[in-house]
Amino acid sequence: MQLSPLFDTGVLQIMTKVTFAGVLCYGCISDIRRLQIPNAVSLVVAVLFFFNYWLFSTPEGLTQHLVAGGGAFLFTFAFYVAGVMGAGDVKLISALMLWGGVRDGPAFLIIMALIGGLLAGLLLLLRISMAAWPSAHLYIRSRRLRVWARRGIFPYGIAICLSGLILLPSFFAR
Repeated sequence: MQLSPLFDTGVLQIMTKVTFAGVLCYGCISDIRRLQIPNAVSLVVAVLFFFNYWLFSTPEGLTQHLVAGGGAFLFTFAFYVAGVMGAGDVKLISALMLWGGVRDGPAFLIIMALIGGLLAGLLLLLRISMAAWPSAHLYIRSRRLRVWARRGIFPYGIAICLSGLILLPSFFAR
């Protein structure tokens, strides 16, 4: 059922895009501050997918999105069980893979890996610099960065959320 006669779908899509972007920004900030992605972030991203799909798409293509999201969940859940990845990361990657589906899912994973690798490399460089040059920590303004580098912590939610924001136009192009 199309809602075009009842509501202005352009306004609904803009509201969905703004909510999507806002929720991902909130998830990124939460992961930076508390090293935790709230369940509400993944839930809202998934609900927005189904809402947007209901408004603008036909039911035939839904299966490939569900397969991509479910496959991502099973794959990343194995990393969670192994202790490599946090539960919030697993849920958010799965919710964003719903959006990506078979078409944009691989691009999402590649962009996420590139951003994550770049940020992890920078933290590793900080860690090596602080070990080789003990007074280097005086030049790193952020206490949070110093602690992450010293302890080997990397909030991967930053890479996940940035990848979702980068692919936002592609996710909504149906």
